[in-house]
Amino acid sequence: MTLSRRDLLTASALLLAGPAATLRAAARESSGREPLVLCWNENPYGPSPAARAAVSELIPSGCRYPHDAAIAALVAAIATHEGMGAEHIITGTGSGELLRALGLLYGRDGGEIVAAVPTYTELTSYASHRGAHLKFVPLDSQMRQDLTAMRAAVSSGTRAVYLCNPNNPTGTALTAAEIRAFVAGLPAGVVTIVDEAYMDFATAPGVGSVADLVKGGQAVVVLRTFSKIHGMAGLRCGYAIASPEVIQAVDGAVMTTPNIFAVHAGRASLGDRAFLADCRRRIVGSRTRITTALSALKLRYAEPQGNFVFFDTGMPLPRFTELMRAREILVGRHFAPFDSWCRITVGTEPEVAAFLAALRAVLPAPQSSA
Repeated sequence: MTLSRRDLLTASALLLAGPAATLRAAARESSGREPLVLCWNENPYGPSPAARAAVSELIPSGCRYPHDAAIAALVAAIATHEGMGAEHIITGTGSGELLRALGLLYGRDGGEIVAAVPTYTELTSYASHRGAHLKFVPLDSQMRQDLTAMRAAVSSGTRAVYLCNPNNPTGTALTAAEIRAFVAGLPAGVVTIVDEAYMDFATAPGVGSVADLVKGGQAVVVLRTFSKIHGMAGLRCGYAIASPEVIQAVDGAVMTTPNIFAVHAGRASLGDRAFLADCRRRIVGSRTRITTALSALKLRYAEPQGNFVFFDTGMPLPRFTELMRAREILVGRHFAPFDSWCRITVGTEPEVAAFLAALRAVLPAPQSSA
């Protein structure tokens, strides 16, 4: 087979661009149109108008590093937002970088980390490369993180427990009271890392942040991000809330700082409360629209508290993915052991309508009784 120069350049670009761009390009090549991307838990409504204005004004300063004063102002704004001192806050290039730093700190040299499966893997995957001993605990029958089983998995060698709440990919959530009781029952020296990336979309009674445990002196680290409700996934900015001692340790493990656009856009977005409230309202409304349709179609789903829905397609996931891609819609990847389940991002209202129409089209026709 002979490849043209264009083929080689296209292939090289896909390799450099990463999985998201590769999927988009593959779908575009087959149809000639941009696919509908509902597989990355992105917020289609952001960044906020205030954040966009901040970025636009800073374009001429794109040649500059963010000043220390600007980073300090962002940290101060976050601290005010969270109701605690700036010494409890550290920023990173997305909460993912901070999760990796925590994976390094608590997993290196054989440190044991307990986590659910499936859950978000940024921390555990990175920790595994640093020599960590990982203990994975299956979800319970409601696809929630099984705190009883996770507590039983804690041993004398355990350094940290990771809780993604609401959980990714299932979208299920633990109540704040459940997490508080879990933390109180852990041995001294075991840190609970609570990833609250999707907390802004939670609506279930009792589900809320446990960042106040940090102020109370508990061994807890809470992660938040500007990627979800703030719609800034491409700008890369997140933060951790922890004791000053842990913040100092994380500061020694991170490798980068947020770029100038993320620093100023993050601060602006925190103040754009009307946009954030409207964004939450629209995403929660569309999420309910999806679950209502799934119920009507008699398809099972996990109780969602994020900006995505995890549901049983009723067929092998590769088949469902293929059928949806033929309709120019990209859906979520496989999460073992749920071989027929799909994670679908909540898009805009028109995107949700397009997804539901395609879903109805690909499902097998109901069998009539004889």
